[in-house]
Amino acid sequence: MVYGGDVPRRSDIPGPPRDFVQGRFLEDDAEIPIVVRYAQELARNLHEAIGPLSLRYVARRAKLDHTTIAAVLSGSRWPDLVTIAKLEQALGRRLWPDLVD
Repeated sequence: MVYGGDVPRRSDIPGPPRDFVQGRFLEDDAEIPIVVRYAQELARNLHEAIGPLSLRYVARRAKLDHTTIAAVLSGSRWPDLVTIAKLEQALGRRLWPDLVD
């Protein structure tokens, strides 16, 4: 897979992504930092890719804990590259967003 754009770093961002969103994490499109937008778009892509599958089923396929997936979807945890790679492999699709700042 080929990814476009720079990979954001969160070293200067305190707290989880949902702390920057006023409403629901997957639905709020307010002005937020670009690194939070990446986390939000990735969570949206993950939500769409999971579809009707259960989190536990996806977690088993990805060799992750289902609470990790739930935390990424809710914005309560920053997804790391290992988690993203495992989810992309388990779901057979790209999750990383194509955002341009």
